[in-house]
Amino acid sequence: MKKAVIFDMDGVLIDSEPVYLAHLRHFLEENHCRVDEELLQAMAGASSKKTWGLMAQMWHKETSPESIQARYREAYPDFQAPYSKVLFPGVRELLAWLGEVQITAAIASSSSERSIRRMLMETELEAYFSCLVSGEMFKESKPDPEIYLYTLGQLGLPAEECIVVEDSTYGISAAKAAGLEVVARRDTRFPFDQSEADYLVERTCQLKEVLTGAWLPSHLV
Repeated sequence: MKKAVIFDMDGVLIDSEPVYLAHLRHFLEENHCRVDEELLQAMAGASSKKTWGLMAQMWHKETSPESIQARYREAYPDFQAPYSKVLFPGVRELLAWLGEVQITAAIASSSSERSIRRMLMETELEAYFSCLVSGEMFKESKPDPEIYLYTLGQLGLPAEECIVVEDSTYGISAAKAAGLEVVARRDTRFPFDQSEADYLVERTCQLKEVLTGAWLPSHLV
């Protein structure tokens, strides 16, 4: 049994990626920009820097990613995903079980600390997590492993005693580069390469089966 589970947030705890991408599509359309669906899908799980770089490729005239981001924040200063409505089924029960068996739960997300804390508050999950790490703390985002190496340091545990739950190509690569086992929540809506993951599950709550040795590849339907 592992001593800690490190969760990504978007696409793992909450189904927020479709909400964000739909909103970015709307932002492009209202600014009379072409929408390249392949570039838009590539934003799922991406860092803020990569996201706005991709947005710049679709902008109607040559503009810096920073300028587009500033324009977006001016237009939508308070936009956020409806966190309580997009919490994945079974997550609350999974976190309660982890507490019962004394497995520490942590979050290591590319999202801002403000977003992470707001998500926890709105979903009423604050009590389940003892460690929160935001990608904004680091110069490089996932797939750079720094966020996971730092989280291990905060937990005071070696990689072999922890396991990560991820979904995106970037996140899986970052965790593997940090020497961690990875459970990937399968999501065929986006062009993720999840081949590096040690386990592939349909639902985040199936992590319990992985940790107890009850999970089998045949459970993936």
